[in-house]
Amino acid sequence: MSTSVSRQSTPGGWGLLARVAPLRQRLRTEAGGAGLLLAATVIALLWVNSPWGGSYETFWHTEFAVRFAGAELALDLQHWVNDGLMVFFFFVVGLEIKRELVMGELTDRRRAAVPALAAVTGLAVPALVYVAFTLGDEAASAWGVVISTDTAFLLGVLALVGPACPAQLRLFLLTLAIADDVGALTVIALFYTEDLAVGPLVLAVLGLAFMIGLRYLNVWRGPAYLVLGLAVWVAMYLSGVHPTLAGVVIALFTPAYPARRDEVADAARLTRAYQQSPNPEFARAARLSIDRSVSASERLQQLWQPWTSFVIVPVFALANAGVPLTGETLRAAATSPVTLGVVAGLVLGKLLGILLGTGLAVRLRLGELAPGLTWLQLGGGAALSGIGFTISLFIVDLAFDDEARADQARVGVLVASVLAALLGWALFRLADRRRPPGAGGRPVLLDPPVDVDRDHVRGPADAPLTLVEYGDFECPFCGRATGTVEELRERFGDRLRYVFRHVPLVDVHPHARLAAEAAEAADAQGRFWEMHDRLFAGQDRLMPTDLLEHAAAAGLDVSRFARDLGSSRFARRVEEDVESAEVSGVTGTPTFFVNGRRHTGPFDADSLAAALLADGAEDGLPPSGDDGLTGLVLPALGQRRGEPRPEADDVPADVPADLPETPDRDGAFPRLTDEQVALVERSATRLRCAPGDTLFREGDAGYAFHVVVSGTVAVVEDHGRTGQRVISVHGRHRFLGELDLFSGQPVSLTALVLQPAEVLRVEREQLRAVFTADPALKELVLRAFLLRRSMLLELAADLRIVGRGGSPDSRRLQELARSRRLSAGFVDLDAGGDGAAVLTELGVTEDDLPVVVWRRGGVLRNPTDDEVLAAVEALD
Repeated sequence: MSTSVSRQSTPGGWGLLARVAPLRQRLRTEAGGAGLLLAATVIALLWVNSPWGGSYETFWHTEFAVRFAGAELALDLQHWVNDGLMVFFFFVVGLEIKRELVMGELTDRRRAAVPALAAVTGLAVPALVYVAFTLGDEAASAWGVVISTDTAFLLGVLALVGPACPAQLRLFLLTLAIADDVGALTVIALFYTEDLAVGPLVLAVLGLAFMIGLRYLNVWRGPAYLVLGLAVWVAMYLSGVHPTLAGVVIALFTPAYPARRDEVADAARLTRAYQQSPNPEFARAARLSIDRSVSASERLQQLWQPWTSFVIVPVFALANAGVPLTGETLRAAATSPVTLGVVAGLVLGKLLGILLGTGLAVRLRLGELAPGLTWLQLGGGAALSGIGFTISLFIVDLAFDDEARADQARVGVLVASVLAALLGWALFRLADRRRPPGAGGRPVLLDPPVDVDRDHVRGPADAPLTLVEYGDFECPFCGRATGTVEELRERFGDRLRYVFRHVPLVDVHPHARLAAEAAEAADAQGRFWEMHDRLFAGQDRLMPTDLLEHAAAAGLDVSRFARDLGSSRFARRVEEDVESAEVSGVTGTPTFFVNGRRHTGPFDADSLAAALLADGAEDGLPPSGDDGLTGLVLPALGQRRGEPRPEADDVPADVPADLPETPDRDGAFPRLTDEQVALVERSATRLRCAPGDTLFREGDAGYAFHVVVSGTVAVVEDHGRTGQRVISVHGRHRFLGELDLFSGQPVSLTALVLQPAEVLRVEREQLRAVFTADPALKELVLRAFLLRRSMLLELAADLRIVGRGGSPDSRRLQELARSRRLSAGFVDLDAGGDGAAVLTELGVTEDDLPVVVWRRGGVLRNPTDDEVLAAVEALD
């Protein structure tokens, strides 16, 4: 059985509804849903074994017929529940499968690999165990009874287990349950379908096609889908395919996607309009806009999940769990291969199957267990997966025609569910006792605590309230949480300090890690929060070129920023945050810690404010402001700023053919390995070039990616003009290009062949395939491109400041250049590299720092602001 992510709800109303609201809140938990299911089971058992037990069979076998225009559909009440109401249960299961495939754990194939393989073996091993007990008996065909897990009972027992169940195990079991549901539904469709009638099945397919067509006609309201859904259900019932599968198929065709920023903004605008002028028209427009901003899949799941958990599934248990527990029934079950096979398959088969699949996945390196998760804890979760109640009883009804055999199977399901729960509880207790002394359960405390000298803190460092967020710049949920944080900062003012730590989910958000490093590179220039805000505001613009634009708009030294980003200078800083997230029990983003303790539940402003105020702090404090700084626009590349473009010479100067290769500078000109070149060659065109040939020229509308196999190629600025300059020389196994690769913008440099060369030329689509095959190569090229952009920015800058990053005079000169809108690069001698060589090249000493180097070669030693401004005027 499937479940959905819980959402906060606020009870309200008058009279009876208001009185039962507290009970409703207690029931709307995983333990509450399992409790209702257990209560329905107990009632069914008491009813059928009471003096009025005969009324149980009489009631559930009462016929109920629907007649329309001479057509009739007559079923007893039990089949209306099993074939009708359970469609909604399987519809919710299908919605969750769709959501997990599109937005959840199953989007990350590597993360899902371990529980997925465990689910496969957890389906196969119990079936084999059951068949071993019933081999040679026609009851062997009922092996589907033992394959599935009842997620409602599973999560309910996990909730009761409490601290002994770590969050990583719950996530593992939820992913396993989704894959388990997929397998169980497939088994029902393939092995428990009656004689197939093609005509009605074709009608069902046509009905589904019409439902898909409504999506493309922008029809998204319920009545049309309801009519078609009923028609599909009837057609599938008449076809012989079990009609509950209609719910799964319809769910899989229901759109699922993260909330779209533009639709959320539109909903907010219409809501503000209603607030300003309350009237029915604005109310309807705001309501419809809010509905549209959330995918139909999530809306329908929220609508139907409570009905299935708290009404439909308990009614199903009431209709199917009524087994007469007479002495004769129990004696027959005790020796029945069906009962023994069901018990062994669910209790032992599930445990062994899941552990076997997990071990294979880890050994084959398909994935790994979450940090802190032990095999004993995993064994406890695997044992609880043997609670196969709902779908097991469902398949009993499909697999057995003999009611006596069906009762034996039902007894087996009931006994197995109890034994599986007890075995899981015992394994968790054993794991708890084996935990080292002093070790807690799932981490709830922030580790390490906030360090104002290291962490990014917004607000007073000594504020009494602390809110820490672990976030991902590409995560849409984190993007929405920024509005919550701003509201809290306005509400609490100087009494709140907000801390941001990085958890880039690189498997699902490919640009998140580089964005995190970009924020740290901005922090090195004192602009972390400006970059933080810009990255969340532009989550759809996180490519390297976009990051440079963000840096320029935030007032950063873009050349230095690109160099830091290309050299992975801050990669370790981001990794430290990821490590702290793991030991703090963070399993997703955003995750909040309130005053050092992990917050669970909704992260809207009111919920977080209530958690912050739990220690008795007072609300209503004045808001605090935080003004951002606007910076320079991104400097143009190629032509050096402020200099006239030289005219072409009548006799262009030659570029010497024996120029040495440009030394690699911090990874800007790396050499590819033989394996990498071989990979590129499979997607490339091999060019044979003579001296003087060009691979691309200044003014071309874009260029391709080139790798030099042999010979040398120079990249030249102002080729054929007075003052032409060689930017770099590339030899064997080096590649050409920069961040404007494939941009379609006019090329500002020329790639000139110096010595006979063989070159690999790779176009856009082919290069994408290469990078997909070798992510490490993609990372290498990307970092090199960033470093080359840094070099070109330095060439284009009006001045360079050379000094120590911590020097007040260095910061003063950078701020002067920023305020006067001068293109300035900062060379930080503390950031690595050969500082002594730089000083020797400039002819200065440590006592002269910081120095200002003009584009045309002049050097000012530790100048005052007036001296810098005077030099600027002289150059103009």
